[in-house]
Amino acid sequence: MTPIAIVMFVFGGIALLVGLLLSGSGTGAGLNAQAGQDLELFKKTKDRGFVKILQIIMFILTLILLGLGIALLFIK
Repeated sequence: MTPIAIVMFVFGGIALLVGLLLSGSGTGAGLNAQAGQDLELFKKTKDRGFVKILQIIMFILTLILLGLGIALLFIK
């Protein structure tokens, strides 16, 4: 197992925990959005504080996982 794969598992676990924390914050956040349920991409939300921070962290983790996945493809 490559180091990038290990890092992807760690970031994936963190993303899962953040998604679980976001699940109670509304209909379109957290794991609901990952499962494709109530996906409202262009809806304006009034999320503030802790929920907004978790949403930004989830977005950053998604970008990191995508980048690591692409890097893993090119390493092999």
